[in-house]
Amino acid sequence: MIFYTTLFIGLVLDILSKNFAFIYLQNKINIFWDLIYLKYILNPWIAFWIKIYPLLLKVITISLIILIFSYYKKERKTIKNMKILDFSFWLILAWAIWNAIERILNSNVIDFIWVKYFSIFNLADSFIFIWAIIYIYILYKNNK
Repeated sequence: MIFYTTLFIGLVLDILSKNFAFIYLQNKINIFWDLIYLKYILNPWIAFWIKIYPLLLKVITISLIILIFSYYKKERKTIKNMKILDFSFWLILAWAIWNAIERILNSNVIDFIWVKYFSIFNLADSFIFIWAIIYIYILYKNNK
């Protein structure tokens, strides 16, 4: 039940943030000096605008989700009663799945947080990064 609830919450947050971006961020909004903007952008590439052939990108995306899930199933057997670990994993997977669905159906992902000279990303990407760091920290702390 936790999986479905977490998956649902993650997907709803992602959908809401991207709909907000579509409605309100057609024009660039400066957030922090001349470095951080909010702007609705359809991104056909992966992180840091690295260009990969679209079909290959879809295969890589699906493969990564399967690998992440397989790794978690294997790792989870060695760690018992770690609710925050489960929660962080399901959030990572929820946002990764939604990005994958977008990429497969639309051949792009909606991004709206633009850091000049760095990259453009969305809320799901941010949360995947944050929860991945939390997940890694928990595993590291547990293995000490």
